[in-house]
Amino acid sequence: MGIYEKGFERPSPIQEESIPIALTGSDILARAKNGTGKTAAFCIPALEKIDQVLSCAFLAVVILVPTRELALQTSQVCKELGKHLKIQVMVTTGGTSLKDDIMRLYQPVHLLVGTPGRILDLAKKGVCILKDCSMLVMDEVGVNWLLHLFGISVNACI
Repeated sequence: MGIYEKGFERPSPIQEESIPIALTGSDILARAKNGTGKTAAFCIPALEKIDQVLSCAFLAVVILVPTRELALQTSQVCKELGKHLKIQVMVTTGGTSLKDDIMRLYQPVHLLVGTPGRILDLAKKGVCILKDCSMLVMDEVGVNWLLHLFGISVNACI
């Protein structure tokens, strides 16, 4: 993994607490301040989970985020941390070409980062197959995120 190349020498407190739990497959609800390594805290176990089942060509991890900007940042972190792994990361958000996303999903994608509305659109079209997904991450979740921004979209993705 590109962990050392990203400058990590030791885990931050949020990483030290959450990564071992995430690797067991247990559910986690975590809060930490900005700049504490939260994104790596869920990306590292997600990449590890994919690496264990990499022989499969199916979508193994979905990371739901509320905004396009966060989707792009999160997918970049996943790509950098998984730099030496053969993991295919894709980002998808509203406001971008649906056709391009559909074409990309015909290729192997192991980790998908996106907004709930776009992922739901792709799932409804039958091109984003979620049945074999073994890990779901919802980043920046708050009451407003769930109720006001996406409403039923998040529940439909789950």
